[in-house]
Amino acid sequence: MANVAPLLLALHESHAFATRVARQLVLPLGVLMEHRYEDGEYKCHPLDPVSGRDVVLFSGLYPEPDLSVHDKLCRLLFLCGAIKDAGARHLQVVSPYLCYSRKERRIQAQDPVITRYLATLMEASRIDGLMTMDVHDQAAFDNAFRIPTRHLESAPILAEYVVREHLGEPMVVVSPDLGGIKRAERLRQILEERLGHSIGHACVEKYRRDEALSGGTLIGTVEGCTVILFDDLISTGSTLIRAAEACQAGGAREIHALATHGLFTAADRLLDSTLFKRVVVSDSIPLPRPESMNGRFEVMDTSAAIASALAAEYGIQRESAS
Repeated sequence: MANVAPLLLALHESHAFATRVARQLVLPLGVLMEHRYEDGEYKCHPLDPVSGRDVVLFSGLYPEPDLSVHDKLCRLLFLCGAIKDAGARHLQVVSPYLCYSRKERRIQAQDPVITRYLATLMEASRIDGLMTMDVHDQAAFDNAFRIPTRHLESAPILAEYVVREHLGEPMVVVSPDLGGIKRAERLRQILEERLGHSIGHACVEKYRRDEALSGGTLIGTVEGCTVILFDDLISTGSTLIRAAEACQAGGAREIHALATHGLFTAADRLLDSTLFKRVVVSDSIPLPRPESMNGRFEVMDTSAAIASALAAEYGIQRESAS
């Protein structure tokens, strides 16, 4: 886009992740002034000049103990407005986990389509581009936004775990619901290419009415196989547990759960479950209670993938990170 490297900025909760990306790009991370008033109001602005520059702003839109999703979204939108008011030429937001991406369609009369409203808010704040990872429904995401978007896949990153651990054959990649079949198939194809042998596929039925889950029929064969369950998100863990139970009943030898985003909002049952030999997530969301995660949990670093995408977009010559 420009010969001058972009200015990288990060709201405080995303500072650690943005620092890792900046190190990959061999670029400094700019400084923000953030202030929270006694009444709860908030303001933020960059201390580095932004006039005429390309700006990349990191903000993970996941809940934290002291910050709701709405707090973080409001802060992001206000800061984006300030950056554009200050004359930034181009502003791109990098949000590996994008809030409300699961509310992309109307499931009952008068239901809100919040993904589309989120897009409208971002466009009104004059965000020029958005980069995220593994939204719930990519087609709905693409249709919601009128600004350029970049959707990154976690499958190549999570596949590294399977390759590194030399998991046994035969192997089957299983989608925990019908809606995730394409996502699981992408992982299966990557693994077949990397491992050089055939990998099976299967899925588990799941139906949701309001907040109640039903279904659980396994479609496919997993008997005697290593099962790789792959989903975009772990929240309560109910979907993965239901799918793992179906695979166990189907005779799976061992079960590994892979997911892009680990919210773990109410996942005590999953954390305590012995169904899974390993649970692997990306670092798109920091683990809420890392001290409670036993040795069966692993976090995969996505900073190199984000850095590669930004380097390609802005023409940055990357060097090896120290």
